Amino acid sequence: MRKAISIVGLLFVLVLSAGVCAASEAGIPNNGEPATIRISWWGGDARHEAIIKALDAYMARYPNITIRHEFGAFAGWMDNMVVQLAGRAEPDIMQVNYAWVHAFGSGTNVFLDLNTVSHILALDEWTPEMLQSMTTADGQLGAVPHGMTGRVIIYNRQMLADHGLTAFPATFDEWIEYGVKVAEGNTPLDQGNNKYAFFPLGPETLDIFLLTILTNSTGKGLEADGKMLHTIDEVEEMFNIFGRFIESNTIPSFEQHEPPFDATNPVWMQGRGGSAHEWVGNIFLSAGNFQENNLDGLGIALLPAVTPGGSQAILQRPSLGHAISKNSAHPEVAAHLLNFLYTDEEALLLIANQLGVPLSRTAAEIAEREGQIQGLQKEGLDLLLAYPGDMGPLFEDPNMRQPRYAIYDAFRSGAINARTAAERYVNEQQAALDAMR
Repeated sequence: MRKAISIVGLLFVLVLSAGVCAASEAGIPNNGEPATIRISWWGGDARHEAIIKALDAYMARYPNITIRHEFGAFAGWMDNMVVQLAGRAEPDIMQVNYAWVHAFGSGTNVFLDLNTVSHILALDEWTPEMLQSMTTADGQLGAVPHGMTGRVIIYNRQMLADHGLTAFPATFDEWIEYGVKVAEGNTPLDQGNNKYAFFPLGPETLDIFLLTILTNSTGKGLEADGKMLHTIDEVEEMFNIFGRFIESNTIPSFEQHEPPFDATNPVWMQGRGGSAHEWVGNIFLSAGNFQENNLDGLGIALLPAVTPGGSQAILQRPSLGHAISKNSAHPEVAAHLLNFLYTDEEALLLIANQLGVPLSRTAAEIAEREGQIQGLQKEGLDLLLAYPGDMGPLFEDPNMRQPRYAIYDAFRSGAINARTAAERYVNEQQAALDAMR
């Protein structure tokens, strides 16, 4: 059985008070001989520019190394990587998703085992629990994790106060009661005036929202050892709760929720959305689109408990990681560059928070010292530390996720009922797990 991800290590690195000491570099890379390294990542322009500055700093320090970079949007990135891996044409260093480390190869590591370059890459920058999160079923370290993330509630303070509340609802019953009041006067098709107590930002929001309900109500994760852990009855109850959200108009109906399905949706931008379930790393992105960056208008809270006093664990995972190609002609040079990006102060100051809240000891110390973690994001991180929960490495695997998306749409549109949705949820994901063997 896979070990659950521990957040204790993240707390450890964030509270260290010792001075910043970058890990010792293993001499001159490639013994001073010329070498070319490719590195790839996804993200926005700000991330792109920050990483390039760090890579330029590395080449200035080690002029015998040439770095070529590949960058793009997240959409389609996994498909491109699969093609590259199949053709043994992948970059030397790759930014990777947590799920890919475990799903590619069905638990067999398809990347370089980073334990083999531990004489260059300072693995003691991460706690054993952090490294375990990126260790595949065959016991190899497929990547090093950059940060830990999970979803918290960001809520509209004014809307809450307008309905006589001083704190975000603590249970789903209270949330729905609040939702009914907010939605009074809404029209069947949103014509630009509707208000909702909960507004989903991003196509994966409902997926994580519903799994959190299921996990908090049952105490069980999605799967273990290739078997779904929830019964059809348990999943049906999850869909019943979701149905109450839809019927009360606490959340937009299928017909009301029009694109764009992100923080640029007018409902969110105009302050007509009472709350969102957002990644801690994306808080400032969503906040920046809320009523023209009205940060004071937003608060942070936990997803309500299913029952009074029930669990409010936040499902978490590494935000992203970095892997080295097992086909690299220069694996030690790649390890040297990766070590530079995670432990060198110049590089870390240039990258700042463009990859999210860091896990490596040196990066966390610098982020703390430089005040890179503050405001809403720090409040969200504090909740991650206090309410840890394990999302599981296969939850975001597309072979399991895509069937769930289709089930949600069918349920929201009224094409299927809660029982049928639950049966499909369990059976179709079990079929996907069986196919991965």
